Amino acid sequence: MLFPALAALLLLSGAGEATEPVAVPDFQREVQPILDHRCVACHACYDAPCQLSLGSDAGIRRGAINKKVYDPIRVRPAKPTRLFVDAHTEGEWRKRGFHSVLQPAAGTNDAGLLVRLLALKHQHPQPGMSPLPPVLDLSLNRAWQCPRPDQFERYAAKYPLAGMPYALPAIPAEEESVLLRWVNAGAPPGEPPALASPYSQRVADWEAFLNGESLQEQLMSRYLYEHLFHASLYFEDVVRADPVSRQFFRLVRSRTPPGQPVDVIATARPYEDPGTPKFWYRVDPQRGTV
Repeated sequence: MLFPALAALLLLSGAGEATEPVAVPDFQREVQPILDHRCVACHACYDAPCQLSLGSDAGIRRGAINKKVYDPIRVRPAKPTRLFVDAHTEGEWRKRGFHSVLQPAAGTNDAGLLVRLLALKHQHPQPGMSPLPPVLDLSLNRAWQCPRPDQFERYAAKYPLAGMPYALPAIPAEEESVLLRWVNAGAPPGEPPALASPYSQRVADWEAFLNGESLQEQLMSRYLYEHLFHASLYFEDVVRADPVSRQFFRLVRSRTPPGQPVDVIATARPYEDPGTPKFWYRVDPQRGTV
């Protein structure tokens, strides 16, 4: 059932109207800034609720799953689910159990979970009171609710105040229209900006430094890699000269040498065998919001 708030949002976005085509918002310039402002405080970390990462278009297309990254009662290791590392296509993520937040439930004409959760907030606006009602649990040990598309009706009936953004006011109509027009257009991926020339030179210099052939250089590079495995790196001198263009990087092991596209060797720990007799250390630009 398409409830009134959702219908109003879709009309706002231009869906269903026999009018001139509406311009598709650019993800990097128009959509991601809205998500950065209203969503990534919760939905960007590796252990985001339902593992739904809204820090990139790839994270949105990956979708969500009702499994915790860090589970203290788990006795066996779980396969990592690192975005851009452990799987790369929607099909690969579906095989790992992730479900779409953009597509409707099979056999229905409903909107996807992302749109319906935004609309639920409008149908049941944020209570104008403090403290928030107990149903909006913000405790660290709260139970996760990760409905699949075919479970949304029951979720909405049981948790009517749990629209998104969770425990926060609704996204303004003008910004929500941008999000909806992007979703209605098929959620086209954004083109990452080209690496500025100062960064290109720094990356080339560091990759040459880290891939020296002597045993001493190899030992030094392994030491640096193992200590920077989880780090987000940036070049201080470039940022100081141009703070707006700040770009983060990560140090990875790649099957491909400098000058070729990075092919990350995905290991859970930095000291694990790369599984190939030859690899290269690469300084790879981080995608998505840091």
